[in-house]
Amino acid sequence: MAIACDVRALDTQVEEAYRRLLPGQRELIERGKLQWKFDRHPAARGVLAVAHAASSIVGMIGFVPACLKLGCERVAGFQALDTVVDPGCRGQGVFVKLGQAFYSAAPELEAAAVFGFPNESAAPGWFGKLGWIRLGTPPFLIKPLRAGYFVRQVLGGARGLFDTLPLSVGGEPEGKDRAVRIRRFDARADTLWHAFSTNIACAVERTHDYLNWRLVDHPTAQYDTRGVFAADGEMRAFVTTHVAAKHDGVIGYVMEAMALPEAADDLVMLLRLAIAEMRAAGVDAILAWASPNAPNHRAYRRCRFLPLPDRIRPIHLYFGVRPFTAQARARMATDRDWYLSYLDSDTV
Repeated sequence: MAIACDVRALDTQVEEAYRRLLPGQRELIERGKLQWKFDRHPAARGVLAVAHAASSIVGMIGFVPACLKLGCERVAGFQALDTVVDPGCRGQGVFVKLGQAFYSAAPELEAAAVFGFPNESAAPGWFGKLGWIRLGTPPFLIKPLRAGYFVRQVLGGARGLFDTLPLSVGGEPEGKDRAVRIRRFDARADTLWHAFSTNIACAVERTHDYLNWRLVDHPTAQYDTRGVFAADGEMRAFVTTHVAAKHDGVIGYVMEAMALPEAADDLVMLLRLAIAEMRAAGVDAILAWASPNAPNHRAYRRCRFLPLPDRIRPIHLYFGVRPFTAQARARMATDRDWYLSYLDSDTV
């Protein structure tokens, strides 16, 4: 059976293939997640590498656009996700053909790089035959709240005696009255991001249009954002969180935690407020992504977040990139170059 590949925008045939090849996403598709991912991103329209045999789609990889900060410059990038090959066509090199089809289209798309977070099954293909640079794993941090979750994760125990035993105590922080709920971001978030990211070599741009797309207009997930503002209206800091029943527990996520360099205390207050509210809501543990060189890492440590050991990570992901330009190769070659947070995850 001859298999050919092309790169295209989201269309009705691709949407049907999602329903057939990724049945677990059907409910999300009905709620508009495909259009949100591929058609409504503020940077550009997304594309998919599609493998087809005759008139049937037998494999896909999605590529969602990203405006990437490379030092003081801005370039186009894409995040790879939703990789799937029909079980009947596995072992025929379909995955590699899909990746190579996107590589061939990259110049026309003006893509400087593609990046992503492949799981254990996809990682060998990306880092091997498709030539991605392996940049380790996402920089997980954890704030344990309840002992029972860790008894189950580490010792394999059942729910019971330790479920509600607290591992973290404390009330709402002093200064919590300064925290304002943010319903929608405006240009003040751009000023905050530019100050926060001065020394970041590489990251997805977190300007207000991106933040609204990712956090406010998301069709299938709800996020809570609190901010601190100066008397003149300047945004000094914000923290966005999400709570979900996942990984055999109730997990809180810090999606983003950002502050002006001089507003570290405001950021710590917002994190402590989020921790107190999630503790009261029965959350078992809080997860975040922040590398030791990230501008917000010290704030997490002040709130007693800890590095998450591999053996109790809820999922095993890897982080990697395939640069297409000399500029991208120079700016994103190591994990220390990148700023990551849970905003970069496509599953939370």
